[in-house]
Amino acid sequence: MDWITNIEALAEWIRSLGMLGIIGSILLNIVISVAGVLPSIFLSGANAVVFGLYGGFLISLTGEVVGACIAFFLYRYTIKKADRRQKLKSFKWVHAINGTTSFRKCLAIVLLRLNPMMPSGVINLGAALTNITFAQFLVATLLGKVPSMVFETFVGHDLITFSENKFRLLFALLAGALVFLLFWKKGKDQTQEE
Repeated sequence: MDWITNIEALAEWIRSLGMLGIIGSILLNIVISVAGVLPSIFLSGANAVVFGLYGGFLISLTGEVVGACIAFFLYRYTIKKADRRQKLKSFKWVHAINGTTSFRKCLAIVLLRLNPMMPSGVINLGAALTNITFAQFLVATLLGKVPSMVFETFVGHDLITFSENKFRLLFALLAGALVFLLFWKKGKDQTQEE
């Protein structure tokens, strides 16, 4: 498991695949997304090292979005197969989400994707439990993943090229910490209100 958190080792593995490196990277990103608990920042950084910032970003974004969609389908299929849909509709939060507009469902997914404290697997599972359509999930996931993929790509890349990009890395980490603190404080305030 150490290799998945080693940017240089991941970059070397992707390079060793030659022309199939893009496909291998996307497939690994899909596995990470479906697993829902593995960090993808290291793969995003390796993609940036191998394919450049823009190419690495596009490859990582593709893998993340496709992986989230596959996870969404797997969760929804499993729920349907287990015949748990009716029981799940009795949960207050599922009922509340199902009763809202398409725009609000999509906005919720986008905002959850922006929250650095929210694991992607939880978002995929939560969406699968509701009546959100695949198209809505796809668009919202794409919109919500873009900022996090930009962050992961730059930070992962700059960790390897630290001497050349230390100020950009510092700025990105400070911006990420600020977003984290804002979400943490908002969550803490909401908890105290209840």
